[in-house]
Amino acid sequence: MKLTKTQQKYVDSIIENSDALGIDINKVNFSRAELRLVSMMIKGKKWIPNWITHDQSRRVDRGLFSIPEIMETANPQSVSPGQETDGDGLADVSPQEATVGYTDVLTEDAKVYIEDDPQSDVNQQAMEEITL
Repeated sequence: MKLTKTQQKYVDSIIENSDALGIDINKVNFSRAELRLVSMMIKGKKWIPNWITHDQSRRVDRGLFSIPEIMETANPQSVSPGQETDGDGLADVSPQEATVGYTDVLTEDAKVYIEDDPQSDVNQQAMEEITL
């Protein structure tokens, strides 16, 4: 769900103040007590925003609310190859894009093996690595 700027600001505040308030942000469900701590910290009032408390889809149980955007913001998913976002073009290249199949790559110090060919003989490859 796309959040408004004000909603995102509250989510960011939870993340920023989580350590000071002792709130675990690696979860989806947050208690009323946790959210009140955040509201007191940033607004000086205990009131939790209505977009959380009045949205029935966010209510997990009495006094427990689902806010998946916190974990999504705090732990963004890594980018898959070919899905470049601003400034991460180099992160989109996987080592196997440079080679096809099982190959040996010689470096100055040692022989390095690229292993992602499902047709390669794993036992032979293991024996070659052991004999280095």
